[in-house]
Formats: sequence, structure tokens, C-alpha cells
Amino acid sequence: MKKALTLLAFGILAACGGAESQNTAIAAAAPDAAAYSEFNTQATIRDVMNALIDINADLLWNSVRAEANETGYHEYQPETDEEWLALRYAAVSIIEGGNALMIPGRRVAPPGSTTEFPLYEYLPDEVQAKLDEDRIAWDGFAQGLQAAAVQLLDAVNNRDVEKLSEYGALLDEACESCHLNYWYRPE
Repeated sequence: MKKALTLLAFGILAACGGAESQNTAIAAAAPDAAAYSEFNTQATIRDVMNALIDINADLLWNSVRAEANETGYHEYQPETDEEWLALRYAAVSIIEGGNALMIPGRRVAPPGSTTEFPLYEYLPDEVQAKLDEDRIAWDGFAQGLQAAAVQLLDAVNNRDVEKLSEYGALLDEACESCHLNYWYRPE
């Protein structure tokens, strides 16, 4: 019995030592944090808007709505745990998208990009010039977007449909105030 316990103890120690050496090997293979002092800005502002902000803002805005069609009047709001969780992820994505928008060195769009409506929208190079001219204002708009998304996250966490709708309007205001400066040409 004593011999069996001793073997068991050595086995446990060997297993722990193996895990420790495995963790050491993983840590040694990880890149040095100092080597990553710069952010990866390969994705453009246009990419961040399309992948993180627009799609998730639409999900939040459409979560509480009323529609009239040939079958009548229908009201929609989140009800299931899955629907609320999707809205939570959407709000978090917008908050983090705001962080991505503020990373210095991120280009508006790939060089030579244009827009579908150049008479009504600034070209990416024009937006870049405006951003470069006043980075503080740009960051302020991104922080306004985040502030609205934080309120939406609170409404989602509390499953408050009324606040979800109310704060969705604040998100829309944050988006439009930025777009008036960086996207839409003056009339």
C-alpha cells in the first residue's frame, strides 16, 4: 500500500511537472509584448464601420419595432435569452468598434477608394484629411458612439425594452452627428 501511494504521488508530481513544462513552452513561444507596441491597423475605418458598427446598430435598432403589413399590425421586441444575448453582443461590438475607430494610424479606406455617391458623400481621401486635421473631434465622436452603446448595454442587461428603444435613438443621434461632419457633404 505504501509503495502504491508513493508511485501515485510520483505520478501526480510528474504530471504536474509535465503541465508546468508545457505551460513554460507555450509562454516561451508567445511573442514578446514589447514587440507589439503598435496596433494592427490593416482593417480600415470603412471595414470597422461595416463589420462592427453598422450591422450591430441595425440589430439594436430593429430589436424593438412595429410593422403593419397585409396580415395586420405587429409589434416586435426581444423575448428569448438568445435574442437578449445577441443584443448584448451587438452593444459590446459597438463599444469595441469605437475603440477601433480611435486607434491612430487607421486609414479611412484603401488608397484610391471612392464612394457610390460622390456628389453627396465625402470621398475617403477627403474624410482622411478632415480626420487628420482634427483628431480630437474624431475621437470625441467615437466616444459619443460608445457612450450611447454603453447605455444600450445597460438596457439589454436589465432587459428593459423601453430603455432599449430610448437609447437606440441616442445611438442614432451619435451616428448622425458624426456622419454630418465626416460623411455627408453639406447641402
